[in-house]
Amino acid sequence: MTSKLVLEALERSGLGSVLARRERGEVPDDDQVIELLAGADILALGAAADVARRRECSPEVRIFVPSAPQANAIVTVLGEREAARGTELLRAIAVLRLTGPIGQSIVVDFGVVGLEIAQVGLSFGATDLAGPIGSRKGLPLADDSKKVIKRRELAGFVERAGFRPVFVNSEASSTTDDAAAAAGDHA
Repeated sequence: MTSKLVLEALERSGLGSVLARRERGEVPDDDQVIELLAGADILALGAAADVARRRECSPEVRIFVPSAPQANAIVTVLGEREAARGTELLRAIAVLRLTGPIGQSIVVDFGVVGLEIAQVGLSFGATDLAGPIGSRKGLPLADDSKKVIKRRELAGFVERAGFRPVFVNSEASSTTDDAAAAAGDHA
């Protein structure tokens, strides 16, 4: 549930009208909206994209392993092809959420952009994460292949962003809800 304070701040920033259009089923992608989003405060933009994501999409975050799903009309994958990093990437995610198809899947490849940015990306409108798992016990981090993070720690990143993790084996295209198992994975 979005607080009244946040909704009032979004109205003051001009982003409330973008959210209202999305609630009516419109995709606000005209030049005026693009200009508004380009000049919006990054935190206000992230808040607007988060409100849209939580209204339009499941509270689940699919974590595709070992790789991202194929991009198509309703799935956008962000990773190696993006020149933007850091706050520029977060702005790009938010703009995709606010100007893309209602309920669009936005997948962030944490193996490329880093786990921390991918986690924040969930609060900027991303719906899913993707990346390789080196073994059942852990996966290499983007910047240092010698460090590994355990599956339960990855689930924790998603939970701390306010979502429920669901691991998906992208090679077998089968979804397994390993959130409970990941929390108990002490290996």
